[in-house]
Amino acid sequence: MQTYAFLLGTHPTLSLAELMSFLINQKITHNDPVLFDSIVVIEIKKTPEEVAQLQSELGGIIKTFSIIKQFSGKIFEVEKILTPEILLKQFFAQKNQKINFGISVYSDPDPTYAELNWLTNFAHNIKRRLKDEYSIRYVEDRGWHLSSVQVERNRLIDTGAEIALIRNGHDFYLGKTLTVQDYKSYSERDWDKPSPDAKSGMLPPKLAQMMINLTRDKRTKTIYDPFCGSGIVLQEAMMLGLKVYGSDISPEAVKNTISNLEWLAKLKKIAAGKIGLRVKVADATQNDWKTLDSPDTVIVAEPYLGPALRMAPFAPQAQTILNELTKLYLGFFRNLNQHFPHIKRVGVVFPVIRSRDGLKYLNILDEVASLGYTRKLILPAEIIKKDAGVSPRGGFLYSRPDQLVLREIFVFEKQ
Repeated sequence: MQTYAFLLGTHPTLSLAELMSFLINQKITHNDPVLFDSIVVIEIKKTPEEVAQLQSELGGIIKTFSIIKQFSGKIFEVEKILTPEILLKQFFAQKNQKINFGISVYSDPDPTYAELNWLTNFAHNIKRRLKDEYSIRYVEDRGWHLSSVQVERNRLIDTGAEIALIRNGHDFYLGKTLTVQDYKSYSERDWDKPSPDAKSGMLPPKLAQMMINLTRDKRTKTIYDPFCGSGIVLQEAMMLGLKVYGSDISPEAVKNTISNLEWLAKLKKIAAGKIGLRVKVADATQNDWKTLDSPDTVIVAEPYLGPALRMAPFAPQAQTILNELTKLYLGFFRNLNQHFPHIKRVGVVFPVIRSRDGLKYLNILDEVASLGYTRKLILPAEIIKKDAGVSPRGGFLYSRPDQLVLREIFVFEKQ
C-alpha cells in the first residue's frame, strides 16, 4: 500500500463520493480516507504510474499527489527533508534539460505570511544551490498553491516537479504531483462538439463523468440515457470505454447526439460501431427497449429541469413548476419499473429551485421508494452531515453561486 493525496474539485463531497465509488467499483484495494478541507489522503494498493493513469477517469479530481514523507511539527522541518540530493533523486523528473519546479501548500489552518515568506526564500535557496550544475527555474504564484493550468503550462510534472506540502494541524504530508486534470480535453468535449444545444446540452462533462462513476458498478457494461439531449452523458461513457445507448423525445436532440458521438469517436479514435442504431426518438415515460433490460446496464440521466428562470420565483410559482415536473419524473420511474425491471442502478438529477422563500425540492422520494428504488448511501453519514454540498435529504448539490435551478444528484438501487 502506498499513500496518495487527491485535490478535490469545486464540490468536494461529491468529488470524494466519486473517488470512493470508483475505487470500490474497480476493486482497487484501499484504506479509509483521511479528509480535510479540499484534500483527501488515502492508501491505495497501486503504483504511482498506475494511480496517474486514473486521473482521466475521475471528473472530480483536480490533482493527484504521491506522498513521499510524513512528519509532525513546524513547516520549517521541510528544509531538513528536501535536501538537494533528495530533490534530485526523488522529486525532479529529469536533470538533462532545464528543471522547472514549484511549491504548493494545502493547509488547514491557512499558512501565515511568515511561513509563506520562508517557503519562498527556501525555494530560491534550492535554485541557488543547484544552478551551478543544472539549469533550474522556480515557478511561483502570489497565492500559496499553483493551479492546474500553471502546472501544465510550465511542464512541472515532466521537466521537474510540483512539490506539494499538505498540512492538517501539526501533521504534514510531503509529496509531488503525479497528474493534473486535463482541462483542455474537457473544454474540447464541452465547446467544440459540432451540435451543441443550449437547452438540453448544459450538463458539464465533468459532472456527467462523476455521475457515471457514482452509478456504475463492477459489472456495468452499458450506459443508457433516456434523456440524452445532445449526448453529454453518452460521450463521457464512451471515453470510459462503456457501450452507450440513448433516447430523447426530441428528434432534433437525437440528431445532435448522433452527430456529437460520431465526432467524438473519430476525434479520439474510439471503435463505437454504428451509433445511429443505438440512439433513437422515444418518450422516457413510455419507452420499452428490451435489449437494455439487464443488470449490466445502468441509467445515468439529467431529465428536463424546468424553464429557464431570470429571477428567483416566489414559493407558489416554484411549486407550480415542480408539480409539472413531478409528472415527468414519476412517469419515468413508473415506466422504468414496468419495462426495465432488471436495471438495478439509476443515477439521476433532480431540480432544486432557489425561490425567494428558500430552496424548493422535488418531493417524490417516497413515491420512487414505493416503486422499489431506494437511495444508495455512498459516503458515511458522519462525512456528509452538516455539509452545505449535501441536501437535507442526502442528495449531492451541484450549482454555481448565482444559479436559480440547482442540481440534486441521487443514485437509486432497485430492490
